[in-house]
Amino acid sequence: MRSNLAIQKLTESNSTENKGKTTKHKVDNTFTDELVVGICYPIGSKKSDVIETIQQRLKKYGYETKVIKLSKFIEKYTTIQKEALLGKTNSYSELIFKIKGGDEIRETYNSNSILADIAIWDINLDRMKFFQSDNDSLPDDINIKSRKVCYIIDSLKNKEELLLLRTVYRNIFYLISIFSPDKERKENLQTKNLSISEIDELIEKDEYENFDHGQNVRETFVEADFFLRVSIKNKVSLESRIERFFHLVFGSKIITPDSSERAMYAAKSAACNSACLSRQVGAAITDIKGDVIATGWNDAPKFGGNLYSDENQNDSRCCAKKECSNDKYKDDIIQDITKEILKDETLRALLSRTTEDTPKVVGVDNKVLLLNNAIKNTRVKGLIEFCRSIHAEMHAIVIGSQLSSNKMIGGKLYCTTYPCHNCARHIILAGIKEVFFIEPYKKSLGTKLHDDAITDDEEEIDKVRIIVFDGVAPRRYLEFFSMVTDERKKNGSLKSKELTSYFPKNRLSLQSLPTLEKQAILFLTEIGLIKEYEQQSKEN
Repeated sequence: MRSNLAIQKLTESNSTENKGKTTKHKVDNTFTDELVVGICYPIGSKKSDVIETIQQRLKKYGYETKVIKLSKFIEKYTTIQKEALLGKTNSYSELIFKIKGGDEIRETYNSNSILADIAIWDINLDRMKFFQSDNDSLPDDINIKSRKVCYIIDSLKNKEELLLLRTVYRNIFYLISIFSPDKERKENLQTKNLSISEIDELIEKDEYENFDHGQNVRETFVEADFFLRVSIKNKVSLESRIERFFHLVFGSKIITPDSSERAMYAAKSAACNSACLSRQVGAAITDIKGDVIATGWNDAPKFGGNLYSDENQNDSRCCAKKECSNDKYKDDIIQDITKEILKDETLRALLSRTTEDTPKVVGVDNKVLLLNNAIKNTRVKGLIEFCRSIHAEMHAIVIGSQLSSNKMIGGKLYCTTYPCHNCARHIILAGIKEVFFIEPYKKSLGTKLHDDAITDDEEEIDKVRIIVFDGVAPRRYLEFFSMVTDERKKNGSLKSKELTSYFPKNRLSLQSLPTLEKQAILFLTEIGLIKEYEQQSKEN
């Protein structure tokens, strides 16, 4: 097996050159220009266009790109047999095989990140091929900074895969989440000769399987560093948006945030004020010029106006009361329904027969337990009206109306989470024209209750449009848009140089990176996959 000691030998071989240099210079000289880009997308989105555009753009920086398809690992390691399913199309059978195969691998090895582990091993192998010669020695003149390569991981379907890649590759890892409108996604899937029912089932499974080792694009997607909304309408602008993204990664051009990015960052910053026990949500409202006129977050209102904070002596937030009022009242409703059902003798007798063979729980009436569990699985669990917190959107709307008169009309609302149906009607009332969000909220009935005035279809212009956010994610906002002043100019003039002379603003040392990757390799060795994979790599 190729040894990671090759890299250590390589850096040591330049010790003569480093004599007299500072410690920082010596450490900087071990940095790699490698990049790792993860791709996440709901099934049917136009990811191929994005990957191709990334590859074309990175060529201008002198980069080689290597696509690592996690689906190939699924095909190699799953024990599930690929077969044509009765009454299903071949395309459906192929896609469901990959979904179930991924689920099976995660469950078998008790690791939801195992596909990312294998990808890390694959990257490590590729690097060793470059740095190590056949006789385990290295020439003295290899420049470790000369290797420009970007690994594109297609694609992440479970949040644990993302967390592992971020743990190992730190800030040289970038997640790009791609989204195409539902209508276009379904049209793209129809080109594979899938039936309408098959498409609906695949979209549901891909988005969220209700078990830990299943696919969960929903929770992975929202953790992106960069969001790309790719549709037929904006396909022309895809190249310019990818170009802009890599200018930010390399610092090769002065780029400032657009109004959408500023507003979403303001919304995310506002969310940090929330002490809600359920989730932190932030919102920002802009006027028709794109200027932020109000922000809001979810928390309990206080007498005299606005919301409670740590500065209030009589803090009456749910965190101070140590319970969520919404959950408490939902539980009360469930108990009330159960009591009413058990008042009926016929139903009580029927339930007694139903629970005769059910294992007994000490101190609990099995009839009550059965009913409680059944009711919890209904839409009662989606009730939100007993929450004491003002929602972030409502907070922003109220504050905005107090401070800005009618500037809200025709403006936009940026929210970290999709608005609930309660907020949706107030958004319509406020005259807001567009809503941008990052995290979905499945409980919302906004577009169903107000289908006359609000829509998820970005092509409809006579309704409030709720659209997935596009641009730099708040989590990388400061990093992307911060720049050291002396990097911009020389002798009073803007610095200018070839793209190939730029290296990424974020880099890792080749002394440390293989050590981090080794943890994944050790795990794969422990579970018995490493020998098999290494042999297959040699055969390929």
